[in-house]
Amino acid sequence: MSEQTGIIWSNTDYPYLCLVDRKRTLAFRAAIEAVVRPGDVVVEVGAGTGILSLFAAAAGASRVVAVEIDPVLARTLRETVSANGYDDVIDVVQGDALQVELPRADVVIGELVETGLLDEMQVAVMNGLHERGVIGTGTRLIPESYETSVQLAATDNTHFGFTILAPKHEWPYYAQAPDQWEHLRWTPVSERRTVCALDFTAGPVDPVVDVTVGFTVEDGATANALVLSGVAGLTTGMTLGACNSFSGDKVLPLPDCRGEVEVRLRYEMGEGLDNIAVSVL
Repeated sequence: MSEQTGIIWSNTDYPYLCLVDRKRTLAFRAAIEAVVRPGDVVVEVGAGTGILSLFAAAAGASRVVAVEIDPVLARTLRETVSANGYDDVIDVVQGDALQVELPRADVVIGELVETGLLDEMQVAVMNGLHERGVIGTGTRLIPESYETSVQLAATDNTHFGFTILAPKHEWPYYAQAPDQWEHLRWTPVSERRTVCALDFTAGPVDPVVDVTVGFTVEDGATANALVLSGVAGLTTGMTLGACNSFSGDKVLPLPDCRGEVEVRLRYEMGEGLDNIAVSVL
C-alpha cells in the first residue's frame, strides 16, 4: 500500500463514520447473519472499529481474525473485544492483510470499498488472499461482488460565486441538511452504463478498467460531467449502493458535449483518483 493511501485511509475518523452509518452497518449485519454459520472461521480485513467482527462472533463463528493496520484502531479494537466478552473468539492482528499470517477462512469480510474501488485496497487484498490460499474453494465472501457504472450529467460547477472544476464526491448526507452544505446540483442526461463487474469469489480479478463507452445525450441537454457510481453485492439477494459512508457518487468534470458521445475511462483500482484518465473522443 502506498504511503499516500495509508495516510488517507489509516485513521480513526472514517471507520467511525462507517460505524454510525446505519444503512451501511445494518446492511452488512444482515449479510453476515445470512452468511456466517456456527463454527465458521472468519477473517475480516480492515476491521476498523470491529463492529463487523462482532457481528460475525455473535452469528456463531468459532474464531474471528480481525486484521487492522492502524495501531490506534487495533489497540482500541482489542479493548472493544474484551468489553464485549469475545476474547476467546476474536483475535485482533495489527498489520497489513497482505503480509500477516492468516488461516484458511470459511468466510472473509472485506469492507475496503470506495466508489469504483478507486481509492481503497479491496481488489489488491482480495487478490492477495486468493493467491495465499486464505480464500479457497467454498470460502464465502462479504461483499462477493462489485459493479461500477457511469453516466453523463449536467452539473452546475459554481460554488460561492466561483467555477470549481475539482472532482466532487456526492455523499447522500449533503442533501439532508441543505442549509449547512453547499449541495452539488446535477441532473443525469444519459443512460447509465456498466464499466466493470467483479466477482471476488471467482479468483483474482484484473485491477485495470480501460473502456470506451458510448452515450446519447438527451435532446436539448448538454453534458459536462461523468458520474461514477458503484453497487456492492453483499451476498445473494443483498446489495448496497451509495449511502452516507459507502460508495458515494464521484462527479468528474468533462468538456461540454451533446448528441452522440464516446468517453474513454481508464484507471487502476486501488491507485486513487490521480491515476484516473477520462477523455471525450
